Order: sequence, then C-alpha cells, then structure tokens
Amino acid sequence: MMKKTITIETRKKFVGLAFISLWLVGLILFWIYPLVYSLFMSLNKVTIMTDHLQFDFVGFANFKKALTQDAAIPNTFLQFIQQTVLIIPIIVVFSLIIALLLNQKFKGRGLIRGIFFLPVVLTSGNLINTLVGQKQGSISFLVSVTARDTFSSLGPTWGATVNNILANFLIILWYSGVQMLILIAGLQSISPSVYEAAKIDGANGWEALWKITLPGITPFIFISTVYTIVDQFTLTSNPILKIVNDTIFGSNMGFGYASAISWLYFIVITLFLAVSFLIFRNSLRGMRR
Repeated sequence: MMKKTITIETRKKFVGLAFISLWLVGLILFWIYPLVYSLFMSLNKVTIMTDHLQFDFVGFANFKKALTQDAAIPNTFLQFIQQTVLIIPIIVVFSLIIALLLNQKFKGRGLIRGIFFLPVVLTSGNLINTLVGQKQGSISFLVSVTARDTFSSLGPTWGATVNNILANFLIILWYSGVQMLILIAGLQSISPSVYEAAKIDGANGWEALWKITLPGITPFIFISTVYTIVDQFTLTSNPILKIVNDTIFGSNMGFGYASAISWLYFIVITLFLAVSFLIFRNSLRGMRR
C-alpha cells in the first residue's frame, strides 16, 4: 500500500488551525453559545424554580412590551443614543487633534503622551460616577454657557443632552486615550519620504494634512471610531445596562425580559457600527486600491 504524503501546504493549514483552536473554543463557549442562549431566553418567560429554570414560550411578547408598553425603555434608549451621537465625533476629533500635536518632535513628548493616557488606567466606573455626581468634569466657561440655556432652541431633549455633555466635558475627553495612541500609530506609519516629496512639489503643511495625512490614517480613524462606539456602549455608567441589570431580578420581568432589552440594545450597537462602516466605506475601499 502506498502511504499518502501530506503536503507542506496542508501541514501549514493544520498548524494554523492548532494555533487558533483555543480561540475557536473560547468563541463558541463564551460568545456564540451565550448569544444564542440569550436569544432563546428573550422569546420565553423565564421563571426561577428551586432547582431549574422554567421556560414558557411567549414569542416576541417581551420585545413588544419593551417597545410599546414600558415607556422607560424607549425614552432611555433615545436619550442615550442622542448623547452618543454627539459624544463619538467629539472624542474622535479631539483624539485626532491631540495625536497630530503629540506626533511632533519636542522635549517631554513621552511624558505628555503618558499624561493624556493616564485617565484610561486610573479611572473606573465608580470614580466616573462620583466625579459626575460632584460635577467635577466641567469647565467654568462651558458651565456658564449651559446655565444660560443656549441650546434650548434645539428642543427639550437635544438641548438637555448638549447641556449634559458640556457639563461633563472633561470626563468625556478622558475617554480619548486609547484612540489617541491608535492615531499616533497611524501617523507614524506614513513614510517621511512622502512628506519630503510633497514639500519638493511645493505643498505646504495644510495641503499635506488634507492630501497625505488624513487619507493615510483613514483606516486608523475608522478603528478609533469603532473603539469609541463599543467603549461608549459598554460603560459601567450606561443607563441601559443598569436597566438590564435591575430587570434581571425583577419579580414581574426576569431573565426573559432582560434578554429582550439586551437584544434591542445589541441591534442599536450593530446599527451604529454599520453606519460608521458606511461613512468610511469609500475611503477604505480607496486605500485597498
């Protein structure tokens, strides 16, 4: 009998599978299975018994209740979405400006980078909540703008959202540390020879910024935007996550209703990510060419 020989290409495939096997197991056990199980619970009324969970199939009743009967859910979703729509571009643009400044060569650049990144290491959910409660995240000038109801013309909900953002402006900017490092890495990936060639052709700094720097770091801006979206939607101070946590052990709601709210929240996050991809799609496609 002739023995079948394993080609080098096949061996490489087996080696690759071996390296990612643990990741695949973790993906199935800790992501796919909980996701499917939570979807199953969202379609049921879950009752905690002494030794097991009892499932009574109710279809989409939990989703209908969250959207049409429980007024707190749509209102909280709307307020949080409005706030997130405004906060995400603020953080990304601020991170980009700081990254452009810190990418320049000057003494103490490493120390300044560390100072901007320090809040990411030190701050926690409890600390943020405490600072917000004590109104320690504001700038006096912005507080005066907020006090005058400057944005009341935007409507009661949008005006209150803008005022809340201005009242906690410093804390919001604290969430820009990781994005700043991502953008600095993107800036350093652009070869200096490109800028030298542009300078020889007569391009000034402003033209180099718009024609070379921003197009060159577009993928990194996209990554920063995605990170900011995920970070904002998973904050410990998130009011929607608090509702889910309180609903889990509610006497008239429980795991099924909490799972339905979580799935609605998951859909909102997916929509935000999809919109960000559509915004950057043409730029990313141009980078691949």
